Amino acid sequence: MIEKGIPVKIVYYDTLGRTIRYLKIGSDTLPRKMVLMHGSPSSLEGLRSYLNDPDLQKSTQLIAPDRPGYGESDYGWGEKFIGQQSAVLTKMLWQIQDKRPTLLFGTSYGATVAARVAMDHPDYFDRLLLVCGSYKPGAERIYPISKLVPIFSAWIPGFIHVADDEKQNHYPHLVSMVSLWKKIHIPVTMVHGLEDRLLYPENPIWAARQLTQSPQVEVIYLANQRHGIMWTARPRIKSLMIRELDRLTNPDPMVMSHE
Repeated sequence: MIEKGIPVKIVYYDTLGRTIRYLKIGSDTLPRKMVLMHGSPSSLEGLRSYLNDPDLQKSTQLIAPDRPGYGESDYGWGEKFIGQQSAVLTKMLWQIQDKRPTLLFGTSYGATVAARVAMDHPDYFDRLLLVCGSYKPGAERIYPISKLVPIFSAWIPGFIHVADDEKQNHYPHLVSMVSLWKKIHIPVTMVHGLEDRLLYPENPIWAARQLTQSPQVEVIYLANQRHGIMWTARPRIKSLMIRELDRLTNPDPMVMSHE
């Protein structure tokens, strides 16, 4: 629930031939921001429990877009090219850009997109928090049934079709990102479930090795957790969000950890 008196704004922004819906919670005068990128298939509604959290709303403006093809951002019309998805979202973020310290957060494929946004525009953000993302080309499970989605697309919900289109194109776009990881020069924290059977646990360690220009890289593995850690480990994810927000002004030394 959003606390009484906290301003909430829903914005529809047209850019590059797309319409992007995003939600702003909190005043533009708050000292810091967090931008949240949802996963696949989902929308900003999938982040509701975090966006409605009073502890996260405290001293932080929360901004969450629907990625292309999800929610009310041209529902059903996705963008399989991650570079173009980054360009569209960056245009939206640019018009709310200011000098406040900003944490960029992403989960699942939203973490992959967030990483690409940080590669393309490293000066827009101050820290990066990625949860159960896809980073290493080929380090994920693709279910055989997904090949049938295009055939039966007329009977399948739009968000499933968009998610499958993204999934089927992960590999070439992740390959195209390999040389771009070194463009990230802000601190990065990656969280992953040790039992993740969809996006394999090797993903964050691989990405950490590519982050040669980041001043701080932290990899946190959560034991006995699979891909859905945004829900099954919500208290831990929330505490990490708060910690990373606090680190915007109080940075810690590099560390890798296994929990």
